[in-house]
Amino acid sequence: MATVGYGIIGCGNIGPIHAASIAEVRGAKLVGVADVRLETAKKLANEYGADAFDDYKEMLKRDDIHAISLCVPSGLRAEIAIDCAKAGKHILSEKPLDVTTKRIDKIIKATDSAGVNLGCIFQSRFAEGAEQIRKAIEQGRFGKIVMGDAYIKWYRSQEYYDSGAWRGTWKFDGGGALMNQGIHYIDLLQWFMGPVKSVFARTALVAHEGLEVEDLGTAILEFESGAQGVIEGSTAIWPGHPARVEIHGTEGSAAMEDGKIVSWEFKKKRAVDKKIEEAMSGESALGSGASDPLASLKIEGHRRQIADFTKAIQKGVQPAILGREGRLSVALIEAIYKSAKTGKVVKLS
Repeated sequence: MATVGYGIIGCGNIGPIHAASIAEVRGAKLVGVADVRLETAKKLANEYGADAFDDYKEMLKRDDIHAISLCVPSGLRAEIAIDCAKAGKHILSEKPLDVTTKRIDKIIKATDSAGVNLGCIFQSRFAEGAEQIRKAIEQGRFGKIVMGDAYIKWYRSQEYYDSGAWRGTWKFDGGGALMNQGIHYIDLLQWFMGPVKSVFARTALVAHEGLEVEDLGTAILEFESGAQGVIEGSTAIWPGHPARVEIHGTEGSAAMEDGKIVSWEFKKKRAVDKKIEEAMSGESALGSGASDPLASLKIEGHRRQIADFTKAIQKGVQPAILGREGRLSVALIEAIYKSAKTGKVVKLS
């Protein structure tokens, strides 16, 4: 098809990011916007020349809508995604796909049965820094990789959590600093390092009131490769710092912050290294969520992923990031929560 028509379900904080990104993608067009608050849907729809709905099921009847950007609270995604699949719509969901692997499996089953694409937003994978690290891993430049770490030391105010009754709840948020904020870099860590074999973790609520979930968490990981690593995530650290991932091997090490390489060291130098090192002082194309979820968030990462998803629909192939990839990070976070609750090592494989 020449043009992929998109519908957005959920017009809260992230919905407008999807709308702006779709508008920048060649071959994509925003056709409809749905939200239980019709005025909110109308406001966003009017900005992009789309139609507004307060019932997403009515929007799914539109033949000129081929794909859905799913932007509702995490714990609501499974039921809506299944409805979208039954309507024959491709689905690009915000992270996480839902709050448990059991619910995610239902989404995967529905999309497989319907023969539609299922993607999960992990825009950090589309950052230049992430692609450079991944390529270096595939080329064997790190030698034997022995350690991989993810640090998401962010700040969220009490007002942030109070702004929505669903925030900080197990039912709708699925977890706290790790599930909601840390999941992007937890996804990256597994993308770089491969599957996790076991985890031992601790979580706590240290700086916010009224939350069911953690605002502080630490996990020690053993990867199937034999490498080790840690995850540190928080929304209680003032003023918030760039999210960081580090990969260390016997022949090289690299670190990335907010999608940008900040450390790049290898025993065996290559011509590309100079270009990467020169770019280390530049700005990130993705922005940072360190102190505010939207204030500095740029649309480029979403634009790149929506462009990939659009092209996949047009060509009848799978997108770069499959729904099954979105399941991996939730499975790891579930294991972290189980370990923190039981005080025991939890095996994933």
